[in-house]
Amino acid sequence: MKPKIILRPGEFTSFTSNYLEPLWRRYFKVEQYDSEKTYDQLGTLFVVWWQNADDDYSRRLRDQGHKVIVDNLWEVSTVKTDYYWLENPNWCWYNESLWWRNCGYDQYTPNKQYSKLSFMPIRRISHTRDQIVSKLNPVLDNFIWSYRDKKLPNDADSTHHHYQRFFNPDWYDHTYFSTVVETRQQGECQWPTEKTFKACAYYHPFLLIGQYHTLKKLKQLGFETYDNIFDESYDDISDFDLRLDAVIKNINNFNTVPYDSETQRRLQHNHDYFFDQTLVKSRIVTEIVEPLRVYANT
Repeated sequence: MKPKIILRPGEFTSFTSNYLEPLWRRYFKVEQYDSEKTYDQLGTLFVVWWQNADDDYSRRLRDQGHKVIVDNLWEVSTVKTDYYWLENPNWCWYNESLWWRNCGYDQYTPNKQYSKLSFMPIRRISHTRDQIVSKLNPVLDNFIWSYRDKKLPNDADSTHHHYQRFFNPDWYDHTYFSTVVETRQQGECQWPTEKTFKACAYYHPFLLIGQYHTLKKLKQLGFETYDNIFDESYDDISDFDLRLDAVIKNINNFNTVPYDSETQRRLQHNHDYFFDQTLVKSRIVTEIVEPLRVYANT
């Protein structure tokens, strides 16, 4: 018998995304919480969003002996309560692969123009990002980039339901590579985010302004990086300021010629690997679904 996933009405979780719903329903009976119903403790999981992990609803279910799952797939947790915290370091890859394919973004075919050097979108404002933009200022006229009041050309309106993941092929067609400003810059890489995976999905070489060993993590996952056109030794530099200087040196030394055959091969590999639906779904089942099924029936 399929275990039950019980969702609080109106609350977003990873189990409410329409592109993931068919996968979840293959292995679980997904229902909305009904206060008039009595739920068995065995075989039933109550899923709550991480920001609501310790509210009255969650505590009441816990006190009644139910299994409460905290959906923390999208975040790096800082405070934990005594629930089952659902986390996976590869979730950004899995989720974005299914989401962007649902949007039709996997059908993109490059039409390279090479009119600008690099693509660098930055949405979230921080002191570190101010520092990054300041240091890159001498080359930004040759970038397609965004930060603070500077917007990307032909971007989606901020009210668009896919605004954070909106894809305009011109951004990639008109640039040689992405300069990816990751969510975090300090410490060793825990996991890459969608910011890096956009370059993988959209046939773009990339330099990473993020945590050290992010390239190492990507290669462990099965993606390829671009040591054939960049000096990727920056990935081993633990000091952020020195690592940023090494990335900027790469930008200044980049050879602006069309992609050679080896670069094209790596671009194709990363695109195909990122969008491999059989692989992604099998990993979700192994790493997320099966542990939840075991827990539900324990």
